[in-house]
This record gives sequence, structure tokens and C-alpha cells, in this order.
Amino acid sequence: MKLIPFPLPLNIGTDIVHIPRIYRLIHRPASSSGSNSKATTSTSTSTSTSTSTSTSTYLNRFICRILCEQELEDFHAKFSPSRHLSLSRTNISIAVPPSGAPIDGVNSSEMARWLAGRFAAKEAARKAAPGGASTISWKDVMVRVDKDSGGMGGSVKPEIIYLKDGGARGEVGKLSISHDGEYVVATVLAATTSASTTQGPDI
Repeated sequence: MKLIPFPLPLNIGTDIVHIPRIYRLIHRPASSSGSNSKATTSTSTSTSTSTSTSTSTYLNRFICRILCEQELEDFHAKFSPSRHLSLSRTNISIAVPPSGAPIDGVNSSEMARWLAGRFAAKEAARKAAPGGASTISWKDVMVRVDKDSGGMGGSVKPEIIYLKDGGARGEVGKLSISHDGEYVVATVLAATTSASTTQGPDI
């Protein structure tokens, strides 16, 4: 049988994330080693404060590991009340109670859902990258939501941006993302080669 190659230079990637897994991660106590050792040596009178702080520390580490600069700003805007907002992108001051109660007035289930969507989209984008997932990191791709794409009450359309040259430019990939119960699924369609000859608008 003669095989006819796929006619377009495209890659596709998909990923599925169980939202409760992300929920457990953002409520996970940080390691007692290193900078968190002070929390483990705290007196019993400050146990609850130490637990909240260590959990917040793990959340900080998680989001700083997977989110790029713009996404961290989006996270700040959506989930950090101004009175608790730290401007340092490496120290986001949000107390996360281990009970799963609202995080400083923000529903932690909503936070887990948002982060699960970003994580699934980034994993799908890495799989669709020309060299495969091993060639780029989570911070090399950005989920961008065009707030003007919704029109008159329509839904906004997220897209994937492959960051190039330290974020000085970006290549757009198509993103489809769906939530169903405890799961979120993302699919990304991306070019197999750089589109450097095509100059798009600045974002």
C-alpha cells in the first residue's frame, strides 16, 4: 500500500488532567528542608500558622515552576486579594488552609480548576512542539486569552503562544480546552517549523 504523507506541516498534542490532583497539590505542605525548616521548629502555639505558611510556600513553588511572567500576573489578578498581594513573582503571599477552605476569600476549587486548565494546555503544547515535549519547558509556552474575541456575550478563545527569544516574540498555536466534571482536556495544533517569515501583530 502506498502511503500519502499528511499534506500540512502540523503537530498535534493533547493532555488530560484530573482536577482533584491539582487541588491536592496546592494544599500540599512544603518540604521541611531548606528555607522551610523554620516552620518545623516553630512552637506549638504557632502550628496552624506554620502549616498555612508551608502550604502557601508549596503553592508558590508550583505556580512559579509552570507559569510564565504574564501568567503569573494573570494569577495575581484573579486570585490574590490586593491586601495580600506580594509584587515579588517568586514570593506570592497567599495563605492556603489545609482544610481546603477559601484561600483569603478565594475558592481554592476554582484556583485548582484554573491551574489544571493551564497545566493541561501547556503539556499539550509541549507535545505539539516541533522537537517534542523534551525540548521546551512549561515556562516556554503561554496560554493567552483574547478578551476581545468573545464578542457580544460569546465565549473568549484561548490560544497558545510559543515564547521565543526570551519572550521578545511568540508563535501562535491553536488551543482547544474543555472541562467536564473532575477533568480538563486540552488539545494544541502547532506548526512543525518556525513561522519567522510571517510577522504578526505585537501583543
